[in-house]
Amino acid sequence: MASLVTDVLGEFTRTPEQVCLRYPASGGEFGALTRADAVALSMSTAAALDRAGVRPGHRVAVLTRDPVELAVNVVTLIGMGAAPVLVDGSLPLPVMRRCLAAAAPDAVLGEPLADLAGRIIGWGGRGVRRRLAVGAPVLWPGPSLDRLRRQVTPRQGLTDQPDDATALVVFTSGATGPPKGVVHRHAALRAVARAFSEGLPPARELSVAAFAPAGFLGPLLGTTMVVPRLDLRRPAHVRAHALVEAVLRTGAVTLWGSPALVDRLARHCHRTGTALPTLRHILSFGATLPYAVLDRVRDCLPDVTVHSVYGATEALPVSAIDHHELLALRPATVAGHGVCLGRPLPGVDVRVLPPDRPAGPGAPGLPCGTVGELAVSGAYVSPAYLGPAATGAAATAKERGAHGEVVHRTGDAGHLDGQGRIWFHGRLAHRVRAVGRELFTERVEPVLEGVPGVRRAALVGVATAGERRPVMVVEQERSGPGRAEVRRGVREALAGGAGGVPADVPVLFHHSLPVDHRHGAKIDRDRLARWAAPRLRRL
Repeated sequence: MASLVTDVLGEFTRTPEQVCLRYPASGGEFGALTRADAVALSMSTAAALDRAGVRPGHRVAVLTRDPVELAVNVVTLIGMGAAPVLVDGSLPLPVMRRCLAAAAPDAVLGEPLADLAGRIIGWGGRGVRRRLAVGAPVLWPGPSLDRLRRQVTPRQGLTDQPDDATALVVFTSGATGPPKGVVHRHAALRAVARAFSEGLPPARELSVAAFAPAGFLGPLLGTTMVVPRLDLRRPAHVRAHALVEAVLRTGAVTLWGSPALVDRLARHCHRTGTALPTLRHILSFGATLPYAVLDRVRDCLPDVTVHSVYGATEALPVSAIDHHELLALRPATVAGHGVCLGRPLPGVDVRVLPPDRPAGPGAPGLPCGTVGELAVSGAYVSPAYLGPAATGAAATAKERGAHGEVVHRTGDAGHLDGQGRIWFHGRLAHRVRAVGRELFTERVEPVLEGVPGVRRAALVGVATAGERRPVMVVEQERSGPGRAEVRRGVREALAGGAGGVPADVPVLFHHSLPVDHRHGAKIDRDRLARWAAPRLRRL
């Protein structure tokens, strides 16, 4: 069977004039990379990388913020049988350095500054034997990809790769622990493309995507992807105006983004009265979609269907639910029963396993309604981690099913209902074992969404006097009731016992809850608990 990349490039040659990538250009306009341009650039890139010594099986770190270079280099490397290594550019530099050390790349393709740092201080790993500057000026003294492209004869094509060969290594965001290198095989990439096409048809429409992999994900899905103006070092901080600009100037039908970005867009459109007439779908990734955000979207963009998509770097997408079904389940969520993530997409199996202990090969899932750890299997579930994570504590997330398939334990708590829908209760690592019970974040925090003055709320456990004490930390809306009224509203909402938190739980106020760098939506609860500890002692 042909590999995904050779299939994609073959399709590109049959429809050469179609645009596969739109990207910010000068004067507020968006440049266009046609499929013919992409194929030509990929062929010259493959020849240049081959001249530089990149071979099948090599791992190649790609460190560039240029959307065209990122897309072309990633797709070309996959097609050559080399594995691009992607590390989140928003991570702190010491963390990025550890990720690259774990990846141990054979080569690094980096922007001039990264290339210079690599040559002087070994940035990217001192074992790197090949370094090429990407986007370097003409007079750049060292080896550059552009210079090699001009010196070689473009290749005529790429070769099919074995299904079980490593195609891509993507590091997790580090939102729920140290970033880990997730290994994806060539067969998995084809399955991912199929899952998006069959399970999320809006993903194949002209799309704006405010995250780094958008550039290469679009071509692999066969759609036109628009990258808005954003700093890849701070992707969660993209301005709402940049999203609006990208949609209006390109006529995009679908927008991909985290709940934080969706909320930022909705607030902007509501405040300015901006309409987005071509937009029909929003795909929300990275965290659960709060009902308050959904309400704002429906208020200012009434013709848009919002899809909340669940998955992980190790398996994406897993499930999806649109806002019509989500709204019908709101009473259950507000009553403290968790957040519905929808049904598994085609080709994905989700079961619930006993938490905190191995289930054993072929172990059946827990009965419907029983809370445990969500576990996923399917053709595009990553089989392994890279480097130290492959044999460390993270390796326990991988088990084998009855037929030898990889079962990925997500670390998420939840249950399945009688209709096969997944209900999310929160991360197992974030549960608070206190007052003789287990408290789950996604059974408590949504209860507070309707409290006037609450923008976001977080349940954390703080160690005091030898026990874990539940604490609610609230980020207020900029305008609204004062702290005393908000605190009273929080306790009244919890008084009914929803989520199991006692009504007299301490309520602290934080000016802006700390969140992850990639999505801007996952709360850094460990950091928040450390912040809360000394303040709790002063109460």
